[in-house]
Amino acid sequence: MLFKFSNLFWLICLLCLPFQTLQAQIEVKLNNNQEFRYDLKKGSFSLLENKKLVFENAISSYQLKSGAVQDVSSSNPRALKQKFKDNAGSGICYSIEHLSKNGTKAIQNFYFYEGSPFFVMELVLKGRNISSNALSPFQLRGQSLLSGKNLSSVFVPFDNDTFIEYKQQDFASEPYESSELGILYDNNDQSGFLTASLDQSTWKTGILAKQDHQQTDLEVKNGFVKASVTRDSMEHGYLSGNEIRSSKILISYSKNWQDGLDEFAKFQRKLFPPNIKAWTAGTPIGWNSWGVIQTKLSWENATATVDYFKDSLPKFRNENGNAYIDLDSFWDNMVPGGMGGDYSKLKEFADYCKAAGLEPGVYWAPFTDWGHGSGPDRKAEGSDYTFGEMWTKTSAGFHDLDGGRALDPTHPGTQARMKYILGKLKECGFKMIKIDFLSHAAIESSKFYNPNVKTGMQAYAIGMTYLNELLDNQMLIYAAISPSLATYRYAHMRRIACDAWKTIDQTAYTLNAITFGFWQTYLYDYIDADHLVFTGESHDVNIARFLSGVVAGPLILGDDFSQVEEWHNNMEPILQNPEILNIIKNGKSFRPLPIMQDNRTSNVYLKREGNKAYLIALNFKEAHAHFEIDLKSLGLTGNYKMQDLINTQESKVASKLEIEFESIGGRIFKLEKE
Repeated sequence: MLFKFSNLFWLICLLCLPFQTLQAQIEVKLNNNQEFRYDLKKGSFSLLENKKLVFENAISSYQLKSGAVQDVSSSNPRALKQKFKDNAGSGICYSIEHLSKNGTKAIQNFYFYEGSPFFVMELVLKGRNISSNALSPFQLRGQSLLSGKNLSSVFVPFDNDTFIEYKQQDFASEPYESSELGILYDNNDQSGFLTASLDQSTWKTGILAKQDHQQTDLEVKNGFVKASVTRDSMEHGYLSGNEIRSSKILISYSKNWQDGLDEFAKFQRKLFPPNIKAWTAGTPIGWNSWGVIQTKLSWENATATVDYFKDSLPKFRNENGNAYIDLDSFWDNMVPGGMGGDYSKLKEFADYCKAAGLEPGVYWAPFTDWGHGSGPDRKAEGSDYTFGEMWTKTSAGFHDLDGGRALDPTHPGTQARMKYILGKLKECGFKMIKIDFLSHAAIESSKFYNPNVKTGMQAYAIGMTYLNELLDNQMLIYAAISPSLATYRYAHMRRIACDAWKTIDQTAYTLNAITFGFWQTYLYDYIDADHLVFTGESHDVNIARFLSGVVAGPLILGDDFSQVEEWHNNMEPILQNPEILNIIKNGKSFRPLPIMQDNRTSNVYLKREGNKAYLIALNFKEAHAHFEIDLKSLGLTGNYKMQDLINTQESKVASKLEIEFESIGGRIFKLEKE
């Protein structure tokens, strides 16, 4: 990238001296024919591509406690230039300092990484004993944004609870809001504009926008809370002190919005690496008891499942020969005396799995109290604290959702309970743990036990970091209900949606989350399509459900294998198909193609491996469906031999592929270049 200034005088000024006039403009050329411009007179910045505006006159703003919203500007700004290097790379940082009339210094830092087609920015406030819960590093007010583009917006959920979905709509149709990540893209040419929070350890961030006659308001706001999105019943916590920093914000405009999202996810993981070691024991394959057995979990049906995997599914294993048998909630049915009781039977089960050549897994929700209806005076396992002392306090009283009451992750009672129960599960020999209802740990509180913790995301980081310390990289950590972006630092694998089992509608719901959340495959080691349940459904529906798992990567079955079912004979060969199991070896999801019957879920997904490509197509409706796929537009040129990996039919295909469905179903194809 190139850095240009009006003349040598301005270059000297950037080395630390204040500007003496307000005519200067900072210009930074990115490596994708884009140019960043900062107008010091206006205190605003713009982005151009091929000399055409992407956006113009963006500003930053903030609000101090009990004060009005303040725009970042001043009559005598100072610009500083310095090199930087961090986990993600190196480059040049430009800091624009503004001193406001109220005595607060506001600093806009712009980071330009060598070789990157985006920029990163943050807002820093400095003053004496200042306090704020609302910083907006990036804001447009009635300005041009991608003029002439036919933009769709995508709502990104904060978490995957309450069956929340990604929602696509016409950007101009109604006000837009999204959590942590804003996605605007053109359905015609697939170009995309992204605004994203890169660090979720302090702030909850919202992207709020509306468009009227091509005039756009768009705000990236640290301090965003809303009950239907972030689950909070009170305002965001306040940060206080002599310095307050926003989260770092990525601003990106790319020719393909999906490429931009992949790039963002890879960059965030590099900039803020996971708190745990990467999982290297292969893509998770196995079973979880919540799909069908649920509350009826017992020694008998759990060990019968182990026997079934050993005897009837011996080849349903990952590339390292592993499969996990995971006991979900109600494993304490096997623990006399409850979670504070005798764990010897649970250890016996873990040993039973290992003797069968399988890896034992377990479940827990460390930040919820399910017995809160019995009152506050119950003693928590592993401590002398009561649950009432541990409940997260909010301005509305307490936080109850899904039947569970939130526990303060910073409370010593919560942490002592974690140490006790996780210690017991480690002693039993479990190699995988599914952790659930993690969003309860991120709730804003009127007062955390730890006085240094002021926000829900700070509490979440403390609770999850402690969980990692206790597990000490000895288990595969699988996050179920959890914050979408914040959890990758603490878990290897994350459920992409919420409690989907077997119907075609649940399969479409799961794949909605992959259609617009596929990029999480680069944030986490693995993303997961949840329980794959086949009981009570047609073979065509079961094929679609199974293939939704292949799209995501990991394959976690959920039936009661202590029962003999009609579908066993049909699905056993498919579950052990070596060609299909080979596809998931690298653990990464397929990418959705822009082929949608319903504006909600993609019907076709692509994955490339060397000179091979794999396509999965699904029809979610009881009606005929026809999909035409231009292979050249996907970079697949030449002649290909195509094989249906389920019915083994072979054919040849060149530039265009047509797929037909008479009704509901799914198909998976291997395309190999001739």
